[in-house]
Amino acid sequence: MIIGTSIISEKGQVTIPKEIREKLGIVQGDRLIFDLKDDLIVIKKSGTINLSEILNRQKPWKKSSVKFQRELREEWD
Repeated sequence: MIIGTSIISEKGQVTIPKEIREKLGIVQGDRLIFDLKDDLIVIKKSGTINLSEILNRQKPWKKSSVKFQRELREEWD
């Protein structure tokens, strides 16, 4: 396990420790995803998130597609 510390700058910026950047292959210009889980911040490289993670965060669909289409039509009438 690699543990590093950093200080938040006046602008809210944080430097990711060099050893962690190298281990994850993070370089200047890479996009990161910040995910808040209770009091824990999870930081991921943008390319590491997958569709199933996104779908699992969504609330379950509670309407039938027919009912949804009917409601849409009513809105446009």
